[in-house]
Amino acid sequence: MSPGEAVPGPQVVRRKPEAAPPLVPVPFVPEKAAAARRSDRESGHSSLRTALGAVLRTLAAAAVSAALAGGAWQGWKWATRSNAFALGAVQFQGLVHAREDDLLRRSGLVRGENIFHQDLGAAARALEAHPWIKSARLYRVPPSRIVIEVQEHAAVAQVQLGSLYLLDVDGALFKKAAPGDGVDLPLVTGLPREDFLARKPEAQLRLFTALQLLDAWRDEGLPPAQLSEVRLDEDSGVTVFARDEQGGAGRVQEVRVGTQAFAQRLRRLAQVRAALARRGERAARIDLDNEARPEWVAAQLDKESAVHRRP
Repeated sequence: MSPGEAVPGPQVVRRKPEAAPPLVPVPFVPEKAAAARRSDRESGHSSLRTALGAVLRTLAAAAVSAALAGGAWQGWKWATRSNAFALGAVQFQGLVHAREDDLLRRSGLVRGENIFHQDLGAAARALEAHPWIKSARLYRVPPSRIVIEVQEHAAVAQVQLGSLYLLDVDGALFKKAAPGDGVDLPLVTGLPREDFLARKPEAQLRLFTALQLLDAWRDEGLPPAQLSEVRLDEDSGVTVFARDEQGGAGRVQEVRVGTQAFAQRLRRLAQVRAALARRGERAARIDLDNEARPEWVAAQLDKESAVHRRP
C-alpha cells in the first residue's frame, strides 16, 4: 500500500435472514387406549339409549294394543247382543231358476236373530247343495241385512241317459231335467247310460264334443232355437237335427257334421242352404263329412233325389 492511501475499514456482509420452514398440519392422533376407552363409553351409552327406546316403544305399543283390544271386545259384545243388529232382510243376487224361499229355507238363516250369530259358511255350503247353485257367497251388511250372491249352472243342453239330465257349459251333468226348469234346450243323444257309467272318462270326452258343436253352431250365427238334437255317433262323429226355415214349421233337416272342423263345416252348411233356397229347393239330409274331398257336400232333396255339388 502506498503512502497516503487510506486504509480500508472493515467490510460488513449482510446476510439475508433464512426463511422459516413451512408449517405442515399434522392430524391429532389420540393415544389408542384412551380412544378405545372413550369409544367404548360412547357405544355403551348409545346402546343403552337404543335399548331403552325400544323397550319404551314396545310398552307403548302394548298399551295401545291392549286398549284397542279391550275396546274391540266390548264393542263386539255389544254388537252381538244388541237388537239393533237383528237380521231383518236377506237379499239374493244372481237367481234365475232357483227360488228364494227354497234357498232361504236351506240356508238356515233366521230372521230376527243377530246377524253376527248367523253361520255364513254353513249357509253357503247348504245353498251349494241345491242342484241349480254352482257357488254361493254371503256377507253381512250391518245393521240388519245379509246379501247372498249365487252363481247358477248355465245349462246348454239336455242329455238322454235313460232319464234326461241338464248339461252345463263346463260339461257337468248337474241335475235331472224337470218340467219346472223352464228350459228349451237341444237334446244330446247317442250316449247309452251303460257306457256312461262303465267308461265315464270316454263318455265325458264325447260330451265335450257335443259342447264344441254347440259353440260352433252359435259362433257361426246359426239360430240356436233351430237346433233340436245333437247325436253322438258310434264313430265319434256328430250328426245334428235342425229345423230348416225353408222347410216350414215342423220340418227337420239331418246334417252329418263329422268329427272335426266344426266351424268350417257349419259355414259350408249355411252356403249350401242358401244355394238350395235360391233354386227353390230344400234338402232333407246334408252330409258335410267328406274327409277325402272336404270341398264336396252331399245333399238329399225332399224329392228323394241325391245331388253332389260344390258350395
